[in-house]
Amino acid sequence: MNSLFSRDVQLKSMEQTVKHAEKYLGEICSLLASYTRKTARLRDKADLLVAQLYDFSSTEDPEFQVGLKNLAEDLAMIQDYRHAQVERLETRVVAPLKAYGDIITNKRTDLKKFSADLKKELKELQKLENVRLRNPADRQSISQAEVNAQKASNNAQRSVRQLEETITDFQRQKLEDVKTIFMDFITVEMLFHAKALEVYTHTYHNLEGVSTQKDLELFNGRVKMSDTLPRPLDTQLSSYPSPPLTSPKGQSFRSTLASASGQSLRQHSQHPDPARRPRSTLQRQRGMEEEDEPEEEEDEEEDGEEDEENEMYESDMEEGQNTKVQSYAAQYAQMRRWQK
Repeated sequence: MNSLFSRDVQLKSMEQTVKHAEKYLGEICSLLASYTRKTARLRDKADLLVAQLYDFSSTEDPEFQVGLKNLAEDLAMIQDYRHAQVERLETRVVAPLKAYGDIITNKRTDLKKFSADLKKELKELQKLENVRLRNPADRQSISQAEVNAQKASNNAQRSVRQLEETITDFQRQKLEDVKTIFMDFITVEMLFHAKALEVYTHTYHNLEGVSTQKDLELFNGRVKMSDTLPRPLDTQLSSYPSPPLTSPKGQSFRSTLASASGQSLRQHSQHPDPARRPRSTLQRQRGMEEEDEPEEEEDEEEDGEEDEENEMYESDMEEGQNTKVQSYAAQYAQMRRWQK
């Protein structure tokens, strides 16, 4: 009977081990699966953010546009790393924990078989005891009951040895697997965060170098451009001829004088530099064509110099755009091409 009691304690200990494994590994598996799904949702939301940043960058000026595009490219690269993180979590963490569902089911089956063998041994021992109490002189019945009890006891002993080995292997494998699973979990997290930190650091410096003042100057130039243009009302009024006068001769002379003076005033307002101002109609009528020729040559030379300066400025702008800071994703792709 002492052996039966010790086996019962042993069985309860084994059942407790399997029960704890089923409870806690199942909960951990469920939580890590939820963690993986939420990481995948975060990846999808970040992909939407990347698309919005691309659309937003197309509405901005060059400096901020390049900064937003670089940010979008780097965020897209981080989502590639996050996608790899999700896949690794599924294969290295969640899948091994899911496998313990079938393993624990098999161990429960072994425990039930061992419990049945123990119950059968206890039943045969009780029969033997009853036969001895009822018919102490019936040696044949007692002998048969003893054989059955011994057979049940041997089966129970064999089952308990097998179950001991099985539960010991289960416990050892469980400890090693849980250790490996969480080491893989930490490794996957470290890989993602190390890559993300590297990209984020580069992206932060890129954003820090974006010159918002340049885009603001361009914006102010577009907004304030209307102040330097002639008013539509003045232009329309100046285009109308002056009222008719009494004398036809006086009418032609005064209309010519008014149109000439109006043109000279508008041209003076548009060209504040006297050297750049065009000649008026009255000067051309008074025979100033000979004096205009040198001035026109000087104007053409100045215009040519300004065109050259504009071309140099545009070429400098193009070179500046070509040397613009690239995103980490672009640099990484270029580096990979060089390695190939």
